[in-house]
Amino acid sequence: MSHNSVLLKPISEKDAQALLPIWSDAAVTKWTRYPVLQSLSEVKNRIKQLEQTKHTSRYTIRQHDDQTVIGTCGFKRLNFLHETGEIEFELGSTFWRQGFMTAALQELLHIGFDRLQLNRLEVKVNADNIPSQRLVRRAGFRQEGIIRQGRKWDGKFQDVLLFSLLQSEFRSSAAVEPIGQLELLRLLNLTKSSSTYMNEIVSEVNDHVVRLAVIEGDYHWHKHDDCDEAFFVLEGELYIDLAERTVSLQPGDLFTIPAGVMHRTRSNQRTVNICFEKAINEITGSKKEASL
Repeated sequence: MSHNSVLLKPISEKDAQALLPIWSDAAVTKWTRYPVLQSLSEVKNRIKQLEQTKHTSRYTIRQHDDQTVIGTCGFKRLNFLHETGEIEFELGSTFWRQGFMTAALQELLHIGFDRLQLNRLEVKVNADNIPSQRLVRRAGFRQEGIIRQGRKWDGKFQDVLLFSLLQSEFRSSAAVEPIGQLELLRLLNLTKSSSTYMNEIVSEVNDHVVRLAVIEGDYHWHKHDDCDEAFFVLEGELYIDLAERTVSLQPGDLFTIPAGVMHRTRSNQRTVNICFEKAINEITGSKKEASL
């Protein structure tokens, strides 16, 4: 889907009626820091707050053809002294997985880096929000760390992942090549800047994810109680220790570990591999079990 499939326009009170079904949808607000809104007046109040909040700029996401409002995105905590900002976004659940948010995010990044001349943009994503993690990673964002218990939802604290993108990285990104409405990921380009460690989700397949990893050293013993796990090596040599033997994987080798089998991965050199597993799975094990 091309960038011109959506338009970004500054938010205003006249957008309230169109935003009510989006901001009142618990499936959408689950991933934001905002509560579910129930009435038109509540939506108008939020829009007013966004318009009046300093260092904030919010846009509606609209379909290019008919101007239908399908979500919002924008900047907060804009700091022009340090040339930084944080982005937020949400999309109506009816429009998920159709490429609209990918297009909107690219438009937002162009505004941030080209029009506002920012050097750094950040985004915070809930640890269990796999689609948004995949979205920002494919846009070039890099995970910097975990904000432990950074958000509270339904009375429970949740970890938040912190991602960032620099203007120089936005300019030089060559890891994603658009092909019509699809994207070609050049995996080895994604790992060039990672010397010894990387472990990121780069794609989704139904309820599974593809992880791209760079490792050098040992990972702790563990098992997945509810899913198999497959490893495919791209560079280097990956060792997989099992209870009774060790398997050595060279570039081009694929090895699948059945659910419930205790194992650990390790490498004596920089090794690049991809792992295919369920997006949400149960992991059992710890570093204490490394003596098994």
